[in-house]
Amino acid sequence: MSRIAIVGAGLAGLTALQGLKAAGHQVTVFDKSRGSGGRMATKKLGDASWDMGAQFVRAHSDAFAHQLSQWQKEGLIAAWPATLAVADDQGIHPSPDQVERYAGMPRMTGLSRALAGTADEFITATRITTASFRQQQWTLQDEQGQRSGPFDALLLNTPPQQAIPLLTDAPELISLCQQVDMLPCWTLLLTLQQPLPDLPDAVFVHQSPLSWVARNNSKPGRDAEPEAWVLHAGHDWSRAHADVPRETVQQQLLQAFQQLAARGTDQPLTIASQWLHRWLYAIPANPLDSGFVHHDNMPLALCGDWCHSGSLEGAWLSGRQAAHWLNQFMPSP
Repeated sequence: MSRIAIVGAGLAGLTALQGLKAAGHQVTVFDKSRGSGGRMATKKLGDASWDMGAQFVRAHSDAFAHQLSQWQKEGLIAAWPATLAVADDQGIHPSPDQVERYAGMPRMTGLSRALAGTADEFITATRITTASFRQQQWTLQDEQGQRSGPFDALLLNTPPQQAIPLLTDAPELISLCQQVDMLPCWTLLLTLQQPLPDLPDAVFVHQSPLSWVARNNSKPGRDAEPEAWVLHAGHDWSRAHADVPRETVQQQLLQAFQQLAARGTDQPLTIASQWLHRWLYAIPANPLDSGFVHHDNMPLALCGDWCHSGSLEGAWLSGRQAAHWLNQFMPSP
């Protein structure tokens, strides 16, 4: 039985986990956060919760549509019949798209927790800082100096900028990571004392610091929660405001939402709580078209939406391809 390490418990890494386990390998997953899911993250504050990163999952390919159907049958996701709109210089009007969107149950992290549960070992709150390949095996070391291994293969599911320090023994892959520009995103989470029933559940916003706002409690299974909104700033705006004080960013995003709400309802905006987060590596501006990245002569693969396309579907497809390659590279148990 081969021992394989996965660094990063986003959807790509967790998808690769499923493929590697199905082939009979022993898999240990590491993540620097306290949980799983990467950008399928959830923030909880009192009775409220927000899907603070990826808002939903959708399918373009038949393969992923089939996977969504399976997850839906297992109760890991549910359809989100949101009322969608577009806000532009013409006002707020219904969105023309007919996309079927799904939300994780009971939150987006519900899906990642189910997938992570198949690992032989899931080690959280551990930032891997070095990876060494000696005598055909990998040894990992975290920022506390703790070593893990040896492992027969290594899969990295991190943003490309965070993968680079782990590639000292595979420098030829560094240039591929450096090609990808990852865009940031400021995210403001709000709870309101009074609901905004006249505002659509989700709005694509133009000509504003905001690019997307969504009523999180409109998602399936969350209707008993307080009125909670997720506000995503535009990527260009987020990059331009990368070094602006957090208080200023928070104030400007709140002001933009107040202006948006005033266009859609006469209901006053009464803030109960707010919380600001910055996604430093939110989405790839120029993803690779390779699907995943691998080393020709050692058991090493990299996966993530930055290797395929900037979406949860892209992450899933990338992880699946990386696992398939590793299963071919590694001897069967």
